[in-house]
Amino acid sequence: MKFKVPKKVGIILKFSIVLIFAIYVSLTSKVENVSSLSPELDADITQNIIPYDSYEEVNANLDFGEKQVIQKGINGLTVEYNGVKLEVQKPQAEVIQVGEKILSTFVGSMTGYGPDCKGCGGKVGYGQDVRNGNIYYNDKSYGKLRIIAADKKYPYGSVFRISNSKVLGEPTLAIVLDRGGAVHGNKIDLLFESESKVPKGTTQKNVKIDVIRLGWNK
Repeated sequence: MKFKVPKKVGIILKFSIVLIFAIYVSLTSKVENVSSLSPELDADITQNIIPYDSYEEVNANLDFGEKQVIQKGINGLTVEYNGVKLEVQKPQAEVIQVGEKILSTFVGSMTGYGPDCKGCGGKVGYGQDVRNGNIYYNDKSYGKLRIIAADKKYPYGSVFRISNSKVLGEPTLAIVLDRGGAVHGNKIDLLFESESKVPKGTTQKNVKIDVIRLGWNK
C-alpha cells in the first residue's frame, strides 16, 4: 500500500527546504558568490541575487584622488517557492572614500608657451623632450597630466589642480616639469604643442590653483 503525501504537507516540506537553505546561507556566507554555495534546489525553488550599490564619499585626509574601501559591498539574496518569497540577506552597500587632500591653495596668473618659444630648446627643465607635441606626462599616481612651468619654490613633480581657467574649462591636473625666466611667484606657464597653438585667452589672471603634491615626495 502506497502512502500519498497530502498536497499541503508537500508544500510545507518544500518550503521547509527553502527555509533550511536560507538559514544555511545566512550562517555560512555573506552571499558574495551564492551560486557556488547553493545546495541542489527543487526546480520550483528560485533564488535571486540583489546586487549591492556603491557610493563614494570625500575624505579630506586622504591624498587627492586616492581611493579606500571602508565598507565592503555584499549582495542580497531572496529565495522563493510557490509565490512565497523569503529574504535571506539584505544587500550591503560598498562605501569608497575618495581623497581630496589639498596642501595649499593660491590665486595666480597663467600664460602659455610652446617648445619652440624664443630661448626654448625643445625640452622642459626636467628633461622630457616635448618637440613631438607631447604636452602631457604620465604620472604613476595621477595618470595623464598637463605639463606646466612654475616658480622654483615648487619642486619638479609638484602637482596642481588648475581651476577657473578660460582655456582649460574644467579643473585640470598639471605637473611642474619646467621653469621660465618670467615664471615667478604665483605665475604658471602652460605648455602647448607650439607657440602658434597657444589659444587666445590663455593669458589670464585670478586662476585658482590647488597644490595637491609638492615634488615627487608627498
